Amino acid sequence: MAVTVVGIVEEMREVITKKNEKMAFIKIADLNDTIEVVVFPRTFETYKEFLALEKCVAVKGKFSKRNGEPSVIADAMKLLD
Repeated sequence: MAVTVVGIVEEMREVITKKNEKMAFIKIADLNDTIEVVVFPRTFETYKEFLALEKCVAVKGKFSKRNGEPSVIADAMKLLD
């Protein structure tokens, strides 16, 4: 299912994949809750300047359950002012 989430980057954790590429797990927070966003390497390279604490972003992606928790797999991002 396609979703869009908007919020502030509250946490960010970069990891290196087996292919030696960077990807990230970020937590996006709004006034009500937080959700984890998974940013795979290709998306990471395109939008890495958006992946910083306190940035306000809109993330388009696919809804997923990771370890029983809701998450979003990012396809595109937009920086909001």
